[in-house]
Amino acid sequence: MDVGGSREDEHVMDFLVRNGRWWHVLIVGTALANAVVAGFVAATARTSAERTEGLIATGALLLIPVVWLVFGVRSVGDRRRGAALIVLMTLLVTVAMVLVPWTGFVQTLIYPLVWLVCVSARRSILVSIAIAFGIGAVSALYNGVEEIPDILPGQLFSIAATCGIGLSISYAWRVADERRELLEQLTAAQDHVQELSRQSGASVERERISRDLHDTLAQTLAGLAMLADRSAKDISRLRDEEGAAGEVAQAALLAQEERADLIASLARDALAEARVLIAENAPVRSADAAVATFPDAVARLVERFRRETGVLAESQIEVAPGALDRESEVVLLRCAQEALSNSRRHAHASNVHLSVTLLGTSVRLQIEDDGRGFALDAEPAGFGLASLRDRAAAIGGLVSISSEPGRGTIVTVTIPARAGDHA
Repeated sequence: MDVGGSREDEHVMDFLVRNGRWWHVLIVGTALANAVVAGFVAATARTSAERTEGLIATGALLLIPVVWLVFGVRSVGDRRRGAALIVLMTLLVTVAMVLVPWTGFVQTLIYPLVWLVCVSARRSILVSIAIAFGIGAVSALYNGVEEIPDILPGQLFSIAATCGIGLSISYAWRVADERRELLEQLTAAQDHVQELSRQSGASVERERISRDLHDTLAQTLAGLAMLADRSAKDISRLRDEEGAAGEVAQAALLAQEERADLIASLARDALAEARVLIAENAPVRSADAAVATFPDAVARLVERFRRETGVLAESQIEVAPGALDRESEVVLLRCAQEALSNSRRHAHASNVHLSVTLLGTSVRLQIEDDGRGFALDAEPAGFGLASLRDRAAAIGGLVSISSEPGRGTIVTVTIPARAGDHA
């Protein structure tokens, strides 16, 4: 069981930095408390040898805070400095424990540092076992093998305690990492769902407006245009029948005919504009979601444009179904609608060619017409080109336009095939 890697290093440093003050208190306080014990042993020693051992142990214990403060908390995050810190601490603790066994509690300072420096649970366990048995072996060699029954239980308990605590902390860190990753994934999924919901709501609203325009305003304008045409024809017929009428009556009939023609013209223009709005906002995908592929949607869009305008329109789709994500498909479809709408409104073209080509991680939409074109340095207002650029730029795409007066127009839209990667 290994808990390794840069994430664990981050845990270690975060843990140490946030709790640095308490580490100082723990290490300095524990060392000084045991130094007091060793000093008391030296002061009450019956022999000079025991007094010397007590004083040496006291000195070793007093050096522990010095070593810790010299290396500092951040040295634990450095493998070499951390290893040097553990070696020095182990030597000082060993000296103190061998000379004054009553100071054995001080070895509890080493094991947490081992787990923080080694990070890996396996390495931490092995190093802890080596340190515990090393201290026990040196103590047994110095004080005599008859002390082993007294030394061994304490060292085994130290190993068991440090392994249990270390494994628990490692497990807690791993669980925390997993939960954080799950939380990040959940947050990302929620954001994605919200974006899809927003897009779906906008699409549904556009389709509703399109249907409303078709069922109300477009029908009214169509009726108005028909009535105006009929009135103009009736007035023309009456003027022919009443050829013998006076000049005043003829002039009045002529004025009424011209007015009816104007009404009919305005009604036809308004109807054309309404149909453009309907085409721009109408759904481009099939109602059957199972077969609503992107190539099908583009083909339907071009076919509808050809049927409504009489312009010879062709499409060439070189993108396999599923090659684009949903967001990229929506942007391309709306850009195609906008470009075709511009051609319908302004180009007066006879031929329109639309192509979609996959270029690695990008996809290119190109709409070319043979209409009247325009000068690029005087880009006309109301052509919807700003809308095209805004749509593409929203997902990291670009729009380029090539046009000359009388030479037609080429609109090229290049966007990421996977718009979600850009986000």
